[in-house]
Amino acid sequence: MESMREPPEVILKEETVGFDYTFESNSIESVYYTDEILIEFDKTISQLVINFRAQFPYSSVVEELVGNETNQYRYVNAKLWKPGVRETGGEPFWEVRATQDFPQQRFSFPQSDLISGNWIFEVEARGYGITAPIDQASFYDHFDTYVTITKPCVVFAESHDEGECTYLSELESE
Repeated sequence: MESMREPPEVILKEETVGFDYTFESNSIESVYYTDEILIEFDKTISQLVINFRAQFPYSSVVEELVGNETNQYRYVNAKLWKPGVRETGGEPFWEVRATQDFPQQRFSFPQSDLISGNWIFEVEARGYGITAPIDQASFYDHFDTYVTITKPCVVFAESHDEGECTYLSELESE
């Protein structure tokens, strides 16, 4: 009976988490946003990719008129921390701070840079979103940043539906 089963197939599956936020303030007060996600890394992760983008309409014009002070009212600061480093006051594994438009950028890290444990992906940002009576004068600060980890996943044809699998790390821990 066992010989009739299809052999399990190992695939690389991506798991993505992150933040996608558009500011809305409709006042002279900027909006503050902060959040964090705990990501469990294990020894089977083969790759880490971080995507980051920020949009601050008219930021270069405002910066010329007002000066560098706008950096405290319109910014995005994203960080990824290795386990235990943030708590001990160390440096983040990865960090980007944007105060003007920052086009979509991809950061890739090989398995050799990664360690097992609970990593912290955090973002702190401040921005505006103004709906003006004239559409052309409306603007909304926006950012999106995502962490994608790639891990081996085992597909058992007879027990998994389409797109389902069991991570190799879960099978090894049992």
